[in-house]
Amino acid sequence: MKIVTQIGDLGRVYSKTAIALGTFDGIHIGHQRIIRSAVELARVAGGSSVVFTFSNHPLSIVAPERCPPFLLTQEDKARLIEELGVDLLVSIPFTATFLKLSPYEFVNLLVKHLSPVHIVVGPNYTFGYKSAGTPETLKEIGAKAGFSVQIEQAVCIDDKLVSSTYIRSLIAAGKVAEARKFLGRPPLLSGEVVHGEARGRILGYPTANIKTAEGMLLPADGVYAVRLLVGDIYYDGVANVGRNPTFNGQHRRVEVFLFGFEGSLYGKTVTVTFWERLRGEMVFANADELKRQISQDIQMARTYHQAFPGV
Repeated sequence: MKIVTQIGDLGRVYSKTAIALGTFDGIHIGHQRIIRSAVELARVAGGSSVVFTFSNHPLSIVAPERCPPFLLTQEDKARLIEELGVDLLVSIPFTATFLKLSPYEFVNLLVKHLSPVHIVVGPNYTFGYKSAGTPETLKEIGAKAGFSVQIEQAVCIDDKLVSSTYIRSLIAAGKVAEARKFLGRPPLLSGEVVHGEARGRILGYPTANIKTAEGMLLPADGVYAVRLLVGDIYYDGVANVGRNPTFNGQHRRVEVFLFGFEGSLYGKTVTVTFWERLRGEMVFANADELKRQISQDIQMARTYHQAFPGV
């Protein structure tokens, strides 16, 4: 998959494209349906499949105070899109200049650079200045410009609409197993392993301290059964998310203890997948109490991973 991060880098080298349009924060199962439709339409047309999205949330420009935390880093978002079989990812910054484009100007930009024959959107997709463009607007423009518009139906699970907003609320509440149903995969975080305060090592349980990107959504404080991707190998483990109140910690952090891993992870970028919340954050009277609880947490996580190996 080719990735373009500036609209000026496109030129006009693509023809007969099928474009999936959207913010696609999370790449949940609704997003996946839209993207897979574009991939299939491109295959039938003998052209290229394209995902056109933004590297920052539009609300970061329109209303920064309402901008939600990210569900994915740009790298993870690109990887998940590539896994869906997309040929080209256009992920450009949403700017104040872009904000002022009318719906027609936005579509003309797509036509100029990508020559679409099909465009796929969700039912609530909006575009152009003040979100004036709707899927029906897109159909009207497409009828004149020579491309079809496919509007994918919203997806519901257990009578709940699949949306990034709802998924954020689940993750923020620690309901990672529930979020997995809507994402089609476990919630994940990627970041560099950095040096911490070595308390885990002192207690006999060395942990990998994950430096997460600014603006990323962390699960609710607590202990989780996790799997950590190192290179192309997953390791079972247990993670703590929180401030470490026993030692008066001030900053939220993600610390992972791996089962059966030997070696150093410092400086490596890893991905943590969250499978089940085992308990909430607790305060302990002393280090010995904490150590006993860590041992219990590890056993609970091992039991989980044995019951659900590599699911």
